[in-house]
Amino acid sequence: MGVGVGVVYLFVLSIITLGLVCLGYVLGVKSNYSREKLSTYECGFEPLASSRQAFCLRFFILAIIFLVFDVEIALLIPYVLSVSSGVSFGVRVLVFGFVLILLLGLLHEYNEGSLDWML
Repeated sequence: MGVGVGVVYLFVLSIITLGLVCLGYVLGVKSNYSREKLSTYECGFEPLASSRQAFCLRFFILAIIFLVFDVEIALLIPYVLSVSSGVSFGVRVLVFGFVLILLLGLLHEYNEGSLDWML
């Protein structure tokens, strides 16, 4: 009786797998793309143009700001998760100093105009 159930189980799994593969094939059919759709896109630059073009420094500064705050989140998440288990006073002072430095940097960037893209 155990062998018959295994065969039925294998048959049902095979049918489900075949159905999902066919569904993926039907839904994954791509339509006709133009030359524009098939070309690569790199931050608004033409892919075959000269590589010696002027680069918008504001975009670079904003990308660096994004990376800084991305790293900040990656460093603060373990701290937030460990607060419930008890953290020493020294660690709290270090995290407060870290956040204070980042907030002062953000205030400086705001005053400098690095975050304003409407100019």
